[in-house]
Amino acid sequence: MLSALHKTIKHHYVRNRTNINYYYAFFLVFITPLSIPLAVYTIVTEQVTQSHLVTALVMYCLTGLGISVGFHRLLSHRAFETKPWLKYLLLVMGSSAMQGSPASWASIHIQHHVHADKKGDPHTPFKKGFWYSHCGWIFKDYQPDFKRYGKWLLQDQIVRHVSTFYFYYSLVCLLIPVLLGGWVGLVWGGLLRLFISSHATWCVNSVCHLWGKRDYDKSPDTSRNNVFVALLSFGEGWHNNHHRYMQMPFFSHKWYQIDLGKWFIQLLCLCKLAWGLKLKQVRVEPAQNLG
Repeated sequence: MLSALHKTIKHHYVRNRTNINYYYAFFLVFITPLSIPLAVYTIVTEQVTQSHLVTALVMYCLTGLGISVGFHRLLSHRAFETKPWLKYLLLVMGSSAMQGSPASWASIHIQHHVHADKKGDPHTPFKKGFWYSHCGWIFKDYQPDFKRYGKWLLQDQIVRHVSTFYFYYSLVCLLIPVLLGGWVGLVWGGLLRLFISSHATWCVNSVCHLWGKRDYDKSPDTSRNNVFVALLSFGEGWHNNHHRYMQMPFFSHKWYQIDLGKWFIQLLCLCKLAWGLKLKQVRVEPAQNLG
């Protein structure tokens, strides 16, 4: 029975290459916003405690680092190398965001870079507008083409495993704050965490292609640097920097640009848990303010 279940899950999340699960999309877009009035209610009724807030903050950091460092920099761009156990942990952390399995998330992101703001870009705002690029595209029955975008993804045993059991990993991560803090824990460490982390990631696709500064005008797309998105998304908001030097693990190119993902990778390097960083000499170009 377990073998049959494993094959079924593998077919759904890996073999069939289905990225969009409408239940996840509906949950993230329509259910997680309920966390805002619920969170206010727990404050007014004095049900929320310091432990609830600490749990929510820790969960948010784990989720954000999992997406930015695990799914994005490590998996999608192979910008550095790490030990197998840490790679596994980062992918599980990323799965807690419920934004798709590691394999499908990375493949879609690779396709975005190949066709940035052109035909074939899954979520450009210049295709069907802001809201489509922000969250509307996740309702599309979209199937990543692993042969063209990230053929190595399904050849990696760790990626295959976490992608196969993605549903269970994401569910367990959602239940952790519930076990630690009951229904208030669910509101803060579950729903509110997912609401903020989802929109932080989606803002990279939408806001960071419409509003912000272009430090690299030679970038063949409309990517922009947006400090507000960067603060919420662990450095992902330095999107123009990233599009100009997409294989670099560091997205901040100036001393005042805060990139929490960069600092985390530097910490891993100090602990000898990350190596092989793809670093290049950055050439800063004249900046442009474009809205």
